[in-house]
Amino acid sequence: MAAHARKCYLRAGPPMTALRSMPPEVRELRGQWPSQVERVPFLTAELEKDFRFGQRISKTERGYYMGGTIKGGTSSVWYPSSREEYDAYHQWRKLEGLHEARDEKALMRLLGILQPNGIELVTRRHGNASRAEAKPYEGFGPLYSTCADVLVALPVSHLSRPELKRIHLGGWGPDSAKASAYTRGTDGTGGSVLMYDFAIRGARRTFVGLFLHELGHAHESALSQDERQKLERAYDVIRDADAFMGIEFLLERSARKLHQKFSLNEFLAETYLIYTACGTALRAFIAEQEEKVRTAWESVYEVFRATFLGIEYE
Repeated sequence: MAAHARKCYLRAGPPMTALRSMPPEVRELRGQWPSQVERVPFLTAELEKDFRFGQRISKTERGYYMGGTIKGGTSSVWYPSSREEYDAYHQWRKLEGLHEARDEKALMRLLGILQPNGIELVTRRHGNASRAEAKPYEGFGPLYSTCADVLVALPVSHLSRPELKRIHLGGWGPDSAKASAYTRGTDGTGGSVLMYDFAIRGARRTFVGLFLHELGHAHESALSQDERQKLERAYDVIRDADAFMGIEFLLERSARKLHQKFSLNEFLAETYLIYTACGTALRAFIAEQEEKVRTAWESVYEVFRATFLGIEYE
């Protein structure tokens, strides 16, 4: 009964809008990442892990090689592979990977969301290119569609603030940010979400998880001092109890939880992802905690619900 009462408390306060839904590929994050080993010939658990972590197999005049960029793209490592592993990679990529395809309609739809909010779209197809392309590359059509589906499910206020002024797709990141990053200008404005080659050429699940995580950094950067202080007090309780919620993308759940343990900002960015992707599961997770931790998590949820203007997710 106490847990039920606490769960109802999460819905107290200002009138709530109808529950919103993120696109299917985002909602899938709430479940375990299903393996394709049984479906794809010659795919092993080790190969699948490598593919999920951005490794790929290429056919060259000298044979088949597996590898990819490391240290944010500043270097790469390749080693001999085989035709069977090459076939397994391409079968896996059809099931879980991101693809390039021209889609002007998808690009125009995304620009129609970004431009009215003063957000610039930047693309870079070649990892070590010194400059972004003069205009967005039409061949990122599936990526544009995914980004648009995510952004329209967010409050408009999350798109119309100085903490989010640029979305950058492609290119190589610095050593400290191989997959994605969030950066701000020296004055704290002009925030950019950067999705590097690692993210846009790997698994769809990794891309949507990282995209919402980096949008979460824009959100935590926009919090008021009072909101941040309230969240920090709750975070201290959650950290001391090691009561983080983790979802599996890029890394296993345990690693995602550990990622939050040493940084308030990482906890807030990951909670932004979890709030939008796992609404029902998050509320159930909170209701199951012991009283002190549950109260802390309820405080976190209350701040997020308020900063989402009362919007909650299924």
